[in-house]
Amino acid sequence: MEFEKSALLLSQQIDSLIDYSSRDLRRAPKKISIILHENHIEQNGYAQLAPRKVEAFSTPGPASDNTEWLPNLIQHELRHVAQFDKLTGRIQGPFFQQLAFALYGLHLPAWYFEGDAVSIETQFSAGGRGRSSSWFMPLRTNLLSGKDYSFSKNILGSFRDLTPTYYLTGYSMNSYLTNHFGYGVKEEILDNMRANLWRPFNFNLALKKYSKLNSKNLYDATISELKEEWEYSKNEGNFNLIFEENNRYPTHYFLPQTNSSKTIFTLVQSPAFIPEIRKRTADKEETITKIGYQLTPYFHVNDQFLVWDELRKDARFGKQTYNIIRILDLKTGKIEDLSKNSRFYSPILSDNSQKVYTVQVDQNNLSSLFYIDRISKKSSKIMDFPEGFLIQQPSLNADETKISAITISPKGTNIIEIDLETSQFKELFPWSNQEFQRPIYLENDLIFKAQFQKIDNLYRYSSNDKKLYIISDSPFGAFHPSPGNNHSVLYNEYQFNGYKAAFLDSTHLIGKEITAKFEVPAQTDHRIKASFAGPQSEETQPYQVEKYNSLSHLFNFHSLSISSNNFESFDNYRPGIFWIANDLLNTSQLKLGYEYDLDMEKSVYSAELTYQKYYPKFSFSYKNRGQIGYAKKQNTENEYTKFDFREHVYSLDMQIPLSIYRGKTSYNYGFNLGTSYQKRYDLSLNTLRGFHDEIAFPLNYQVYFNRNQRRSQMDLIPKWGQNINVLYRHVPFENTLEGSLFAIRTNFYFPGFFRNHGFQARLSYQKTNGRYNDTYDIPMVSGYAHFDSPKVENTLLMNYRFPIAYPDWSIGQLAYIKRFHGYFFADYQNIQDSKAEPTSFGIGLSADFNMFKYVLPDFGVGAKLSYINQASAKQRLVPSFSLSYSY
Repeated sequence: MEFEKSALLLSQQIDSLIDYSSRDLRRAPKKISIILHENHIEQNGYAQLAPRKVEAFSTPGPASDNTEWLPNLIQHELRHVAQFDKLTGRIQGPFFQQLAFALYGLHLPAWYFEGDAVSIETQFSAGGRGRSSSWFMPLRTNLLSGKDYSFSKNILGSFRDLTPTYYLTGYSMNSYLTNHFGYGVKEEILDNMRANLWRPFNFNLALKKYSKLNSKNLYDATISELKEEWEYSKNEGNFNLIFEENNRYPTHYFLPQTNSSKTIFTLVQSPAFIPEIRKRTADKEETITKIGYQLTPYFHVNDQFLVWDELRKDARFGKQTYNIIRILDLKTGKIEDLSKNSRFYSPILSDNSQKVYTVQVDQNNLSSLFYIDRISKKSSKIMDFPEGFLIQQPSLNADETKISAITISPKGTNIIEIDLETSQFKELFPWSNQEFQRPIYLENDLIFKAQFQKIDNLYRYSSNDKKLYIISDSPFGAFHPSPGNNHSVLYNEYQFNGYKAAFLDSTHLIGKEITAKFEVPAQTDHRIKASFAGPQSEETQPYQVEKYNSLSHLFNFHSLSISSNNFESFDNYRPGIFWIANDLLNTSQLKLGYEYDLDMEKSVYSAELTYQKYYPKFSFSYKNRGQIGYAKKQNTENEYTKFDFREHVYSLDMQIPLSIYRGKTSYNYGFNLGTSYQKRYDLSLNTLRGFHDEIAFPLNYQVYFNRNQRRSQMDLIPKWGQNINVLYRHVPFENTLEGSLFAIRTNFYFPGFFRNHGFQARLSYQKTNGRYNDTYDIPMVSGYAHFDSPKVENTLLMNYRFPIAYPDWSIGQLAYIKRFHGYFFADYQNIQDSKAEPTSFGIGLSADFNMFKYVLPDFGVGAKLSYINQASAKQRLVPSFSLSYSY
């Protein structure tokens, strides 16, 4: 099996990792399943309840690190498990895991539980983010640049400014807490919260009891202490930018590179637009191409071509991902894929452009060096590396005889040099927890980023005298070196508003000799005195490997819920209770429930089974529900008799949802098929004529195709998009019923007048007859309920959306507002009869915000004022309001 050997090796470390994760809390976690996804190459993981499990994406990526990826990730996630069990461990399955998870998220702020987990990963490893100066860099840079942002802004983020993540802010606050009150304060806080689990403001009350500080006071004290420490060691720095820029929003000019034309190439990222590669000459700057999703910013250029890597995914299974190599001809602008469904990273072009060298990391985390023939696109393996050696960020020397690269292994981190003629490699430095980046050749010497001091800088390693020289003098951090013209080096200089393109001339490259201290201490946790040396993996017992069967684990009941849709929507909410079961891979779900329909005053009993292991997703459901009908009395005009009945409803649905990325464009397409069977009984009006007590197998079909340009962080809608959805419903197996419905829904997006503005045109059409005459499967115009409408055949919405402001306002503890945006709209109904006059039109205003300092969910609140342009309108001006949320 794929990854079996590595999983067995990790299993030997699990007992130690569990002990480290819970030692200071003095509560051993209960049994939990750990799931490793070897086919998903994005670096992430999570721990959860409902069902209880840890999921980890096991493949390390191309971004530099200071320790092994997977053990450190598992250590981090197991800390969350220890937090679960310490705080809500008395609330257990098979009924209350969802409740326990909700109470955990409600009481513990995200900045605290993530910062605490980073603290554990740093204490109990040789590396961890708490030792990385580049990880602290955004907070340090902001404070030393006069950007003293609020507590809310530093944990909830901003559209308009660069802020540290809530992980970094939370870790800094955790470090202050334990530096001043000891590691034991964390157990005291959780013990107090556990004893008062239903108490409002639980965390702040417990925090204040043991530290005399609330969250805001703790933040202020942390920032004050860090600022004082960093001001004391502040370095004014000395650097030369390649060009000045005056962007309104933070903009990164990653990986500045050049060729013999002296053109400067950069990968430019900003919240205002999607990533793009630009070239800059003395008199102008232009975009070469916009690129797709990347695991980390990367490209390489020579005189003829430019190469980069991009993320791809399987059309059906989102956790089957790939990393492919793309190449652009600088002369023609043509883009081609050099690989398909590959796991290649960090491509580098040979000088003659015949070969592209690249690193592969397979499903078992084994690294290999490959080259791809540019003409034939055939890939050939050069060499494999020892088990446990991760190879990153290769660089080729001028005569194509050597490659330098970063390596990470159980021994630590290092830079290696690979001899391409013998396929042998040698280590250049002692193994350590140093975070190296991008070693490049400059003649026979190596230039690379390291953190031998508390600030990341560029260093030169002389191959002749085997000495190290510091060559940059950065105030905040220097990264991504590349060879320049005339014996110079281009690189990135970090500033409060992004990574800027800078250069070092030949005089700087001589540098100052240093005696390097390779071991890196913890940055802010003063109780960590030395690097951690954990126990070596030992074979303690043989483990049996078995194939997991999702169906045999279907009846894994874990929670009771009061929502039929997991609170995804509060529209038409009905009080009820549901018992939920999921297998650990979420390929199957079983839900048994009861609801009470408040409008009809009837009970609803239900069961639903979803299975999505295979290409089609299947869903089978059963409902027993009460219904109300009205029958017209004989020989009357407007008199009706009310009657009741119950019905069994059996439904079967099949879905084939597909989605892919292709550069800057995302595609979603698929096919859905559904049918049902209804049997009605217990009719209260026995004299009723024409009542259909059975509706057998109506069929519903849906085909859709969506093509949209990737959105930037500030985009409200895609810049370009085409979306088409076709539906058809009919009753082919009924003799006494007939009818059909055909509908087309389309949505098109276009650029607006200014950046991040956009036009939307939504055109819909439907034709119905028989039993579907009163059914609408198309969106209706605004204010539809406020005028007398004929039968609707089509609708058209014209919408213009635009951002208004990014205020980053805190309204006390209640809310933090990130963005205001608005729109103008005009709605048309039955266009053929409208005489080009809108049925309704109006304006809308919305705000995006977070509540009570919770990182998630993201809330949106909106107000819309519609003018009804119809003579039969009951009122002309109709206000409406909305509240939404997303994760």
